[in-house]
Amino acid sequence: MKGIAGWVVGALVLAILGGICLAASRLDRQMAGAQHELLTSDYDAADASLQVVERYYRYASRLPWVGEGPLNGVRARRAAVKYWQRQYGALAPADRTDPVADVEADNLPLQMIVADSVYRDGQTRAKDRAAMLRMLDASMAAYRTVLGNAWRSGETSDGEAAAYNYEYMVRLRGEVVKGRRALPPAADQRTFGAEGKPEDANFENEFKRYIPLEKQERDEGNPGKEPPPPRKG
Repeated sequence: MKGIAGWVVGALVLAILGGICLAASRLDRQMAGAQHELLTSDYDAADASLQVVERYYRYASRLPWVGEGPLNGVRARRAAVKYWQRQYGALAPADRTDPVADVEADNLPLQMIVADSVYRDGQTRAKDRAAMLRMLDASMAAYRTVLGNAWRSGETSDGEAAAYNYEYMVRLRGEVVKGRRALPPAADQRTFGAEGKPEDANFENEFKRYIPLEKQERDEGNPGKEPPPPRKG
């Protein structure tokens, strides 16, 4: 009887392990599909796939050997999808004083995306100097929050990126205050570069060709007078 019970317990353990492996393989396939959809710019399908993965990782995060790491990574990817679609307001609502503070302190990649969204969203709404200064102050506060969390966690990559952006915001604000930086044009007035000029017909006549001199011509100062080199073969 004890032998039968042992076999039953072993079968149950193997069934549980098989179910876990099957679920992990489905998650990997879902993640691979989401990556493929991102590469093909199918953002809606990618977000739908990541949403399914996020639901499973939310359950798995309760296990002590899994933790919040995979869940934080999926949430950061979903935020990146919105950022690439320029949905800055969805990541950094304008009615929030510090949207980065609403993000988990251990999810620094997501905090960086939200901080970038604070700047991008405010940049589109900065119509005058006062609005631009408020946008820069909010961006500085967002990057300052990321810097503090990165310093406490010892994360260097996101901390360096936040420090660089924070310093840029400080310098940009100083230039705006001193009047050295012009305000960005309205969204409907922005162009993709300067318009090209018509072709100059005289340019072709002014074009000159430079032919390297032979060594003997350079030594004797007699360019163009040397006979052509003899053909071989």
